[in-house]
Amino acid sequence: MYELIFSEEALKYLSQIPKKDLAHVKEVISLCLGEFLKTITRRCNKKLLKGSKKRTYRLHISMTHTVFYRIDDENKRVLIDDVMGINQAHSKYGLY
Repeated sequence: MYELIFSEEALKYLSQIPKKDLAHVKEVISLCLGEFLKTITRRCNKKLLKGSKKRTYRLHISMTHTVFYRIDDENKRVLIDDVMGINQAHSKYGLY
């Protein structure tokens, strides 16, 4: 199992969402970037961003939140760079 490493930006966003939503977001992150990290499943809407400089992936959660992450296979870690609202994320795709 890969260790999940959250950036300060990701933690800041997560601290601002309602607790009810936070539980669901954490559950999906844990499931999709843990158990199903390297597996394709309809439960996890994730994909590699085309043209990303750092092989960055995105995970949509309930079409409300987006997680940008990278996989560090050498150290068995998932680096969660940012979490944000889905509408805000669409303008950020080119930055990763």
